[in-house]
Amino acid sequence: LGKHHHHQQDHPDNTREISHAMQTLGFRSRGSDDDNMARFAALYFDSDAEGRKLGYPTPQKYLMHLNSVDPMVEVPDPAVFVARTSFLFRGLGALLQQQLRTSVHWRKHALLAIATDGEG
Repeated sequence: LGKHHHHQQDHPDNTREISHAMQTLGFRSRGSDDDNMARFAALYFDSDAEGRKLGYPTPQKYLMHLNSVDPMVEVPDPAVFVARTSFLFRGLGALLQQQLRTSVHWRKHALLAIATDGEG
């Protein structure tokens, strides 16, 4: 997921791959909308910049919008922890006037975890 999302800004055609990765992790939405699922991925694990571009002043407002388009009905428990951590880091960055993209910073750790099958 990190690999795909990290490149989404440069390659927006990987929306389906991101949606598939989210579904493989256990995410489910009512309508299985690939575009919306990729937007959830970005919000949860990378940045809320897209929401701000669309005029939503907070990540919570953008999340409400995404849920109004295609409600998320299942979020795996481990993902909740990761998403909360992502929001925490981005919130701290905002206090320091820094726009953080967590997928960029977490990529090397995700690749290491994949390479060691989660044992490293």
